[in-house]
Amino acid sequence: MQFLYPIGLLALASVLIPIIIHLWNVKQGKTLKIGSIALLGESARASSKSYKINDWLLFILRCLLLALLAIIIAQPFKKNNLSTKNSGWILIERSNFSKVFKTNRKTIDSLTKLGYQIHDFNLGFNLIDLKDTSKTYTPTGNLLNHNSLLNQLNALVPAQSSVYLFTDNRLKNFGNELPAVSYKLVLKTLNRADTTSNWITDYAGKKFQAVSTPSSTIYTAVNDVSSPFRVAVYETPGHADKQYLLAALNAIAGFSGRKIIFNPAGKADIGFWLSEEPVSANFKSAIDTNGTLFEYAKGKVIAERSFININGIKVALYKRIEATTTFDKKWTDGFGNSILSLQETEKLKVFHLYTRFNPQWNQLVWNEVFVKALMPMVIVDKSAGEFGFEENAADQRQIAPKQRKFTQTNESAIALKANQDESISHIFWLAAFIILLAERILSFRKKANVYDKN
Repeated sequence: MQFLYPIGLLALASVLIPIIIHLWNVKQGKTLKIGSIALLGESARASSKSYKINDWLLFILRCLLLALLAIIIAQPFKKNNLSTKNSGWILIERSNFSKVFKTNRKTIDSLTKLGYQIHDFNLGFNLIDLKDTSKTYTPTGNLLNHNSLLNQLNALVPAQSSVYLFTDNRLKNFGNELPAVSYKLVLKTLNRADTTSNWITDYAGKKFQAVSTPSSTIYTAVNDVSSPFRVAVYETPGHADKQYLLAALNAIAGFSGRKIIFNPAGKADIGFWLSEEPVSANFKSAIDTNGTLFEYAKGKVIAERSFININGIKVALYKRIEATTTFDKKWTDGFGNSILSLQETEKLKVFHLYTRFNPQWNQLVWNEVFVKALMPMVIVDKSAGEFGFEENAADQRQIAPKQRKFTQTNESAIALKANQDESISHIFWLAAFIILLAERILSFRKKANVYDKN
């Protein structure tokens, strides 16, 4: 047992109070009736005092009560070494447990003999018994991302204990960044027969054939006839923002394999208004119905050192336009201010840009996210997700060998978790209550006996 505030033990000095009370026990004198006072001399003024403890039980109870209160003030606690509660965990998806046990029986048996517990690698991490190897389970359908589950384990698994994870190490299960863990994670890769897969996907109005292997996934455009997309661009004379935009649009055209027609004679699919001037009626009418208008917002220029947040990617920001109207925010700065917003109208989708395609305003035009962010606006494909390629169940890419080493949280945090302090003040509170109750009952009975004698 240890104390959080040892100075509180100075309150033990209060035990002197019942000692003084019990020792300084003054008894009242008694009147004696006698027949003659002739033989009595002048009486001295004195009172009778007794310096002995008459009620030892009551005295001990009161001393214990004050001692317990002093201990409570000092806040007692004990240290729990969580890492000794069990040797570690074995994580396996319950639906895959029978198959994994057959191929890794020797390893699992040796770990269970050392005290390792087998848990379902799923929400709740329910215990799995070795008897379950004879049972067949179907996937529950609520399996979370591996990173999310591993993060949850930080609060469940004792720090510095070992966790063996038997799983498919495909990249789609973990994502691009592995989580930081406070336990020792050992990744046991499951062998798979299907290490190459093929599929066809649609994106940006074009078909792509994918060939996926453990090292990479390659997409090849399938030859087909795709309609060109038409773009109208207006820029104030004397500015150079247009050149950065055209470079990005040409990159999109090269990627998608579709031709771009700039400033077409007919209707445009999307119009870029790169000017401080209000959008002209002629320019707006030249955009096809249900098309897109991308315009520079006008207003007060604010210089700030921040960043543009584009789907989690941060791009340096130097200047922005103050947004006075609230639309649907697509890009924001580090303070949550709108950098790109979308206004839905009956005829057009209008994007308002509160910065510029200019290196003096930001570093967007130099960042690879520039092309990626513009593509969904230029080539609208409602049926595809972001870029259409990343999310596919047949993706065979695996975690690179250098990625398999999980980051450990700092050692001080691990030690703090491994040796958690558990307060035991409630035990002393309960003992103090019981002693107080006994002291009051005993004291009440003592007074009642005195009254009965009188």
